[in-house]
Amino acid sequence: MTKKENNTPRHGVPKGERRVKQELLYDPEVATPSHAEYSMTMAHKMGTATLCTISKNEGNYPYGSFVTYAMYKGNPIFLISKLAEHTKNLVSNCKSSLLIAEGGDENPLALGRVTLVGDCTKLSKKDLPVAKSIFLEKHPSARFYVEFEDFDFYCLKVDSIRYIGGFGRMSWVDKKQWFSAEPDPIDSYSDDIIEHMNDDHRDAMVVICQKMSKAVDTTDAEMVSIDRYGFEMSAVTSGGNRPIRLAFENEISNSEEARIEIINLVKAARKMD
Repeated sequence: MTKKENNTPRHGVPKGERRVKQELLYDPEVATPSHAEYSMTMAHKMGTATLCTISKNEGNYPYGSFVTYAMYKGNPIFLISKLAEHTKNLVSNCKSSLLIAEGGDENPLALGRVTLVGDCTKLSKKDLPVAKSIFLEKHPSARFYVEFEDFDFYCLKVDSIRYIGGFGRMSWVDKKQWFSAEPDPIDSYSDDIIEHMNDDHRDAMVVICQKMSKAVDTTDAEMVSIDRYGFEMSAVTSGGNRPIRLAFENEISNSEEARIEIINLVKAARKMD
């Protein structure tokens, strides 16, 4: 499996944990999504964000507004009214940015977010049919006003990407890597997989941590994330909760493939006894 590269360290503590200087208890070269892949996955997963434009009437100050969006060819697209303040701002000055943030009950600063920066202009007519279909698939309720004459599709052409994955995970993502990245195919299955593993297979994760990492004194383990390349756990050790990441033998794209790869890891760990 090809190792994924980032401009900054890829590894941090599980979401919500305090970051301290401790020995990493797993292979630092384990295959991990790149920051571009993390960012693209988040952009496709979410559908609402904060659009920042340059205010036309308030002294060129940044103006933030809540918008719905969909991703089209690596760029966010919007269906916005001519009467909206942000639309008026864009007509006057197309410079803009879009802040996309994960939601959750945890410390909000430990959650992921990505800021896309670029020029936001009206979408070309040739792109309208496909863009409209993509937007309505993401936001079916927009069918009510998609044909209104005072609504237009706009596209933010991404020029810069800032990724923050929580404490200690951040970088300016390379533009070429952004446009070549694909959203993680397992993302839509991840919540169910994580819930199932934590409810029914904590004993198996304990064995994996004990035999396939340096966390040999693990007494409990909780899965905190899973992606096409592997998964991360929070292992309970004598030194507190410690992050453990393991890679799959093969990349996965659905829950059945995830099940097979996890079973293979558990079998391999148990053979190490």
